[in-house]
Formats: sequence, C-alpha cells, structure tokens
Amino acid sequence: MGRIKNFLSGARLDSTSPPPYLLHIRSSKAFILTTICVAVFTDIFLYGIIVPVVPFALSSRAGVAESSVQHWVSVLLAVYGAALLISSPFAGWYADRSSSRRLPLLFGLVTLGGATVMLCLAKTVALLVLGRILQGLSAAIVWTVGQALLVDTVGEKDIGQTLGYVSISMSMGILVAPLLGGVVYDRAGYYSVFYMAFGLVALDIILR
Repeated sequence: MGRIKNFLSGARLDSTSPPPYLLHIRSSKAFILTTICVAVFTDIFLYGIIVPVVPFALSSRAGVAESSVQHWVSVLLAVYGAALLISSPFAGWYADRSSSRRLPLLFGLVTLGGATVMLCLAKTVALLVLGRILQGLSAAIVWTVGQALLVDTVGEKDIGQTLGYVSISMSMGILVAPLLGGVVYDRAGYYSVFYMAFGLVALDIILR
C-alpha cells in the first residue's frame, strides 16, 4: 500500500529509500517538456480525430435521424467546451495547493483513456455525450496541471520558449487529427480510427 501511495504522490517512502529508477532522465527538463507536449498533442488529437467520424457514428451506430445529426454534432462539440470551462478552475486550484503533479496527471490520463473507450464502443447518444464530457475534463487537467509542472521545472526565465513548444504540439494536433480521422475512416473503417487513438494513449501512459 505504501508503494502505491508513493507512486501516486511522487514522494519517497523515507529518506533512506533508493531514488526512483532512471531519476536523472525522468527529472530532466527535456523529458518533462516532451511528456507535457505529448500529453497536449494527445488531448487535441483525440478531440479532433473523431470530428469527421461523429456524424457517421450518430447515424449508423446511435440511430440518430439524418435531420438531427447536425444538432447532435453541435451538442457533442459544445459539451466538450463546457466541461473544459467548468473543470479548468478546479484543476488550477488543485495544482496550486498540491505538492505533486503526478496524481492529477495520472487521473487525467485514466479519464482520457476511459473517454476514448466510451466513444469507441458507444451506441447511444448519452454515452457519446458522456465520453466528450470526460475528454473535456481530461483536457482541463492536462492544460492546467501540465503547464504548472512546466513552470516548476523551467522557471520564469525559460517559460516563454517552453510554452512555445507546447503551442506547436497543440497546433500539430489541430492540423493532423481531423485529416487522419477522415482518411483512416474512409480507408479502413470506424474502429481503425480509434486504434490510432489507443496507440497514442499507450505512448502517453509510458511517458507519464
């Protein structure tokens, strides 16, 4: 139980316990920046990759009438933004009062994984909406806690350049996700779109 608590908090069990494995790499600025950039890219990628797929999922899987598809597409986009808007202040409040960034980042990753599975398997509008809400919650955690971790790591002097790298990751996700989602759906089908998503989540799990 103590080791689980140690893993979630990021704190050492006691002063005599050995340091974590590969600590010099895992605590480096380059590795932490890479981890946060991948987390941001993953979040944006999973947001955008299903945008071309949603209309087809609503009509063919959830049984929504063609005349109502655009309405529900708008709802699915809106609930993501609403979840992000509502969750961000709470995530920021927790980040300011927590000595460890690991637990909220892991929670955000679990939430993102659950949302991806839900969106992949959903055959009702309710599950699609819930999946998008969980995606918004995960995004709030990644953006607030992740950037707080970067400030802790690089300090005020280099934060501008560091956030520039994060912005590149976000822009890359916005650029490639809808394109890949549409192409893969057209060439390989519905589930293949989510195979890409699960591969990216697996990489995110390893880094976090």
